[in-house]
Amino acid sequence: MAHLEVRPEIAAQNLAGAGNVLRNRSFDYLWSAQILSQLASNMVLAALIATVLGTTRSNTAVALLILTFLVPAVIFSPIGGVLVERSDAKIIMLATNIVRAAGTILFIFVAPSTTTGNVPLIYVINFLVASATAFFAPAELTAIPRIVDRRHLMTANSMFVLTINATFAIGFGFLGPLVLTTAGSVAVFVVVAIMFGVAALAILPLPTVPTERAATAVNAAARHALHELYDQLREGVAFVRQNHAVFWSLTYLGIAASLIGVLGAIGPGFATDILRLSEKDFFFIMGPAGLGAVMGILFLNAYGQGIPKRLVIDIGLVGMGATLIALAIVKPLSSLFGPAVAPFRDSVPSLAPLVSVIAVVVVIAVLAGIEYAFVAIPSQTALQEELPAAVRGRTFGILNTLLSVASFVPVIIAPAVADILNIAFPGAGIPVVMGLLGALIVWAGIASWRRNRGAGLHIQDRAEELPLAPDGA
Repeated sequence: MAHLEVRPEIAAQNLAGAGNVLRNRSFDYLWSAQILSQLASNMVLAALIATVLGTTRSNTAVALLILTFLVPAVIFSPIGGVLVERSDAKIIMLATNIVRAAGTILFIFVAPSTTTGNVPLIYVINFLVASATAFFAPAELTAIPRIVDRRHLMTANSMFVLTINATFAIGFGFLGPLVLTTAGSVAVFVVVAIMFGVAALAILPLPTVPTERAATAVNAAARHALHELYDQLREGVAFVRQNHAVFWSLTYLGIAASLIGVLGAIGPGFATDILRLSEKDFFFIMGPAGLGAVMGILFLNAYGQGIPKRLVIDIGLVGMGATLIALAIVKPLSSLFGPAVAPFRDSVPSLAPLVSVIAVVVVIAVLAGIEYAFVAIPSQTALQEELPAAVRGRTFGILNTLLSVASFVPVIIAPAVADILNIAFPGAGIPVVMGLLGALIVWAGIASWRRNRGAGLHIQDRAEELPLAPDGA
């Protein structure tokens, strides 16, 4: 393994890069729209999960809700990727935010509380809202490298992923539950609809984002739109298959996305069954994961240029697997060692909260967020650096499709297996599922490290990153 050193000049370069990125007015508009829309999405997710869980008391029902977020990405993201290359990304982002605002208003009539709701209609409406998001995501991802200089991409990506995780911690872990518990689910939907509307307004000052295909000339087959669409999608898939670096970056992101999907599906059950929280209270456990992701992103933004991307990814994968195993055994360990620490806890009451099961889970959740950042940021940055502009839009469409497909099987199987195990062994289903998934991810991370080390990529990545010119050069 290559010796790691944190170079102060690289850290200073990245901090200066953040200043340069923020001086880009187009980036500021795009970033503001992202903050608002991500906060809105996470707040409504909190309300919907609480409603479905409170109405059905089923992990599988929550998994079906998660799938209504994922399936549209598979169906529409490839089309959205091609559309981005043929249209103005600004118009796409504006239209999709308007559609999401209108769709959120419909939830007011089908999910009036967290214990009563028309679950089938919730699924249908959420599918429609997620379909709009499937077009928004490729437009947003494609706009970043078009309006940000290449040498600032790492910083820009860090800020965007930082926003995703910070808004998750704030929207899903704090703001959504706060509005939910104090004002009810209807208030959440009203606030979210307004936020999507303001996000649309933030897109308006954004300058027209020129299409890459306009710069490289649209071929004669443009008159046959459906035929050309098929050809472009096939070309994008072929490009991913032929470029191993792009393929592996997509694979890493797919693994991370599948874990997020699984935790979203069985996390509520973990909180209610293992931690004995209500369907409203479990969200504060998810907040630390978002906080951890923010911490990981800040570390990578300051020092990421001095560490090979593939090594960071491998560390993140192994860590994520170990974290799942830790969550799986936290309750049995607390039962085993509880009597041993009870005298100490009773003699020092002020320290009791620090040795509770929930406190341990919070610490583990923070570590999980850091590890997720270690996988997500380097992988996405590698994609944007390695993809030529002519195929970037459709490849990002394929990216969203891959991430969603990667999540399908575990999101469907994990909650169902947990429910089945709970019937035979009450309370054992979710820990067993988490332990098995954790062992699988640890194996995948070790295998990836051995493959990358054998190919010399842990050192090669660093050699590619160090020569980046200082900002302003």
